[in-house]
Amino acid sequence: MQFTNLHDGVADYDQTFALINRGYTADKRSAGQFFETTEEIYSYFLTVLPPLDFSRDAYSMSEFSTDTLTDCFVHHRGRFFCLCISRRTSHNFTDAVRDFQAHIGGAF
Repeated sequence: MQFTNLHDGVADYDQTFALINRGYTADKRSAGQFFETTEEIYSYFLTVLPPLDFSRDAYSMSEFSTDTLTDCFVHHRGRFFCLCISRRTSHNFTDAVRDFQAHIGGAF
């Protein structure tokens, strides 16, 4: 998967919501798009709806953006990210989180 950072720095509350609501078509949203957000946003979205997938370091939203795209929130080394993933099976979630953590581990 190719990863694309949508925002430089940590997105605040308003920026996070603008990025999440950026659009629901292929020209606006694709798997691998991500941005850094805050711990408060990470916790907030965890309580909005029950997560579809959940692990020690990540969860995916049960509400999809498109047929197969949903947002996944990832906690990695004290930082918090929102990642758009293509989710057909639970393996898509675990593979995307693992690949993303490897990507940001080397990128930052």
